[in-house]
Amino acid sequence: MLPILFKIEFTTPLMQVIGVLLSLGLLAYGFWSGRRGADKPENGLYRGLPFACFAALVALVGAIYMGPAFSPGAAQVIKVLVWLCSGALVVTAALYARKVGESPAFYGGIGMVAGGAAIKFGLYDGAIGRGLGAPLHTYGLMLATAFVVAVWIAAREMPRAFPEMVKVDGKMEPYGPIMREHMLDLSFYVLVSAIIGSRVLFVITKWDQYAKNPMDIFSITGGLVFYGGFIGAALTSYWYCKTHKLDFLRIADVAIPSVAIGHAIGRIGCLSAGCCWGGIAKAGSAIAIRFPSAKNLPFGGFGTDALAFSDQAKDHRWYDVLGHLYDHSVEGAQRISEVAKTTGYSVPVYPTQLMESCGELCLFLLLLVVRRYKKFNGQVLATWLMCYAVLRFTIELFRGDDIRNFLFKYPDAIHPVILSTSQTISLGIFL
Repeated sequence: MLPILFKIEFTTPLMQVIGVLLSLGLLAYGFWSGRRGADKPENGLYRGLPFACFAALVALVGAIYMGPAFSPGAAQVIKVLVWLCSGALVVTAALYARKVGESPAFYGGIGMVAGGAAIKFGLYDGAIGRGLGAPLHTYGLMLATAFVVAVWIAAREMPRAFPEMVKVDGKMEPYGPIMREHMLDLSFYVLVSAIIGSRVLFVITKWDQYAKNPMDIFSITGGLVFYGGFIGAALTSYWYCKTHKLDFLRIADVAIPSVAIGHAIGRIGCLSAGCCWGGIAKAGSAIAIRFPSAKNLPFGGFGTDALAFSDQAKDHRWYDVLGHLYDHSVEGAQRISEVAKTTGYSVPVYPTQLMESCGELCLFLLLLVVRRYKKFNGQVLATWLMCYAVLRFTIELFRGDDIRNFLFKYPDAIHPVILSTSQTISLGIFL
């Protein structure tokens, strides 16, 4: 339960030089990564340039957020570079698309969206140099770990799942290595679409809030919903497979166990951040956990409370020994906010993050068995869809973070009832 592991400050000349070197390294890696993934050597430069432009935008926006306040002259240079890299990203993406026979408008549009986001969040969403430093959030670290592990497992499995030979440029080649490269390429699209999809579903569930402040939709600090990310990734994967004439269900059977283990790892990140917490547990529950405030964390938590604690510190409802909630004082009940502020910890809640993580780990092991004995393409995917729907529906019964919203509830009820957003989706998938 440590939201931030450590934090790097770019306030000294030495750290600023290191920051510049890291940015240049990111730029070089972007170009190398893009060039390496080209289908033909002569297309390497065309593919490497848009990747390099994107990496440059990431480095520039990172400098704006993490670095100290820039001088007026330096700030102006940063602004010009952001605009130039944004424009270059659009042009180079369109040129690459034209080179490989894809739609320049589509690829250029993707570049325009990425560049526009960099301009909006970097230049018009605060000062040039916001002094936030580079905190290593445990949640982000676990998500990154989950992504790397999932991609590694899926890519490693491709040669076994595709043992046949195929004709490439007039000669027979093993299909497995080709599919491994496809999986590595697909992983980038899946990452982006999953982030967008998870954000879109969160916005939909909280539309009454975002309708008042539409620009908050693009905030990088907003919430995410797993099902939205999965739907976005699934649609993107289907598009990729159709575009490259690949068997979607066959690839999905290889990849879906990776989704399960990745999600299991990701939920540990949720536990560390204190998000997705459970409902208030009964007094004396053996599995209940409490989330700390910053003052009860090592190094003062770098000033960051666990999300469950910060939410409960503002929750003025009452709860009793059975975990029941009330909007008014009753005999034997305690006010949530008073308990949190007095003790420096949240009230005891169910560890829904660990419950789901353990459930996904069990699903991962089950899918490995099903994959070995499957009778048709899509069987492993269908198994995960049905089993995860049951798991998620059950976990939602123990959740306590009302931010996830409910599609059906009685208007005047203190406890939201019937079905949460994820329960509704789970029911639809299972049926």
